Amino acid sequence: MTVKAAKTIEFKSKVVDRKPCSITVDVEVAENVASCEVENAFNQMRKYAKVDGFRQGKVPMNIIKQKFLEQAKNKAVENIVKKTVLNALDKENFIPIDFPIVDEFDYELGQILKYSFSAQCHPKIELKDYKGIPVKREVFKITDANLNQTLDALRDRNARLVESKSAEIKNDSFVSVDYEAFDNDGNSLPEISAKGHMLDLSSQNTLKGFKDALIGSKIGEEKDAKIEYPSDYPNKTLSGKKISFKVKVVEIKEKHLSELNDDFAKDMGTENLEDLKNKLKETMEAEEKRRQDMDVEKQIINNLLEKNNFEVSSSLVAEQKNTLIERMKSYMKNQGASEDYIANQVKLGDSKFFQEAENNVRLSYILNSICNNENLEVTDSDIESEKNKMKSSNPGRDAEVDKYFIEKKQNIIVSLKEQKIFGFLIENAKVEVEQKDMPLSKN
Repeated sequence: MTVKAAKTIEFKSKVVDRKPCSITVDVEVAENVASCEVENAFNQMRKYAKVDGFRQGKVPMNIIKQKFLEQAKNKAVENIVKKTVLNALDKENFIPIDFPIVDEFDYELGQILKYSFSAQCHPKIELKDYKGIPVKREVFKITDANLNQTLDALRDRNARLVESKSAEIKNDSFVSVDYEAFDNDGNSLPEISAKGHMLDLSSQNTLKGFKDALIGSKIGEEKDAKIEYPSDYPNKTLSGKKISFKVKVVEIKEKHLSELNDDFAKDMGTENLEDLKNKLKETMEAEEKRRQDMDVEKQIINNLLEKNNFEVSSSLVAEQKNTLIERMKSYMKNQGASEDYIANQVKLGDSKFFQEAENNVRLSYILNSICNNENLEVTDSDIESEKNKMKSSNPGRDAEVDKYFIEKKQNIIVSLKEQKIFGFLIENAKVEVEQKDMPLSKN
């Protein structure tokens, strides 16, 4: 950031603390200079002051000084700071990120004006070891067992709920229930009660109290369930409370899985079962490639941060930390978490947020330095190529893509720049490839 200094005045300054990214300076301005600035402030105020019994601009100076003393002092201090603070930094060859912050000042009429300010700057970076980074790329091969497991999961997601053949509720039953809720004193809680609520007893998200009460029950039966919610439960209405439920079984259902054949494949939008398998495998391979790339990128980032440990501006870290916290708060709020719960999570994660923010700021400096060192620029051709890719994957939406690239051009350039940097780092890394079969998912 470039800030133009105001007209200079004489002053004395002394550095009281200096670190790689910050400085604290004491400044003194002689009493005659400070008094002159106060007089200038009084003269400016006289031009515009409105006082009963006098025309604007004609108020006697003794009245101006009586009524506007504090305002004149504050204006004088403000003007002196503007005229000295950047020059004080120039003396120290210190280029601030933003306008310095005045920490304290001391001034009375007829005395020396003293103030102290602090400022922050970008770090001076000497990059280390960004070429030849040791990386292990773990390549998982998609096996027939993986593909069959994915097909089974696809069938399960597309299963229909039908009337259960069993007259009693089992561990894997889907149960439609009506329930009423009561607090510890027996008071009804209509806001928690529900009718026709479907419970998947095979799901880990279904509360154990409901499962234990319902297993073995039949349609029409009523059961009692008592649940003690933890104090950090996201729903504020329930957190830390003991709730009693009177539950009535309305329906018992079970999953009906379609046969794995060409008809099922056509329902999934493919030509036949073989086509479905091929498309699923392509998707799995693409996801596996993304996983590999993310893992390699993470290894590179960790290595860069480990090898390039330098101090960064605390103000930038604080700003980034606040961004991370606000992002988490927004996510948790959208998930229905209470304000108290969110505040507690922010408090618990304070040190984690700080470390992540510090790493993010430091990494941005590292990546930009690599970009500058290696002349990795994003060209118009790069942007056009990216636009054509998006048009190919979104047929018939050329106008929307063009509009998006106009509105989000800067974000797209940043993304492409990052891709180029990591492409360069991977190309120059020492990559060890290890191939193995993809492990099966745990049910």
